[in-house]
Amino acid sequence: MARRAEVAGGALALAVTAFLLAVNFIAAGFAAQRQSGVLEIRIRDHRDAIGDFARLNIVIDKISLSPKAGIKFWQTGWKDFPANPDTIDLTKYVGKTSARVYRGTIDAGAFEAFHLKIKRIDAILKKDQRAASVNNLIGAVKLPIEIRAGGETLLIIDLTVSDFTDHPPRGYELGLQGYELFINGKLTARIPPG
Repeated sequence: MARRAEVAGGALALAVTAFLLAVNFIAAGFAAQRQSGVLEIRIRDHRDAIGDFARLNIVIDKISLSPKAGIKFWQTGWKDFPANPDTIDLTKYVGKTSARVYRGTIDAGAFEAFHLKIKRIDAILKKDQRAASVNNLIGAVKLPIEIRAGGETLLIIDLTVSDFTDHPPRGYELGLQGYELFINGKLTARIPPG
């Protein structure tokens, strides 16, 4: 009888130890999820028809990221981040020069797409100093983005203004030319490849 009680006591101790290890493992997983990293987003223009403009001002409404669906697939949806509220003149950010539109600390995690949402576009043509209409064609872009705990992720979005005025009813259009993604200073993705 004493032997049976000793075996039962050992089994109970083993079960309690296994339970505590499992709780510790789960708690460590949640703590890792709460860690954060830095995300910076910059924009620039790709030279196509930007030379037609004396000024091409844009105001960005927000930047949205779509979390990668994982175990919590029911929580998928876009996460919105406030953009720099200042007006950005794209004629000043051509080639390698870029404007910062967002920098902040966010929860570490994986994302699968981004969307740069433009609130307003105001443009003045060089040739006659008149206002020009520019259609916004920027939509959501599929791109795996990882925000590492304690790391820094930089996304440079390459916009382009195209001239379709010789194809009525189209006119000037603002679209996405490509992007560069850097994680901790290392280039990890580029479209178009360079």
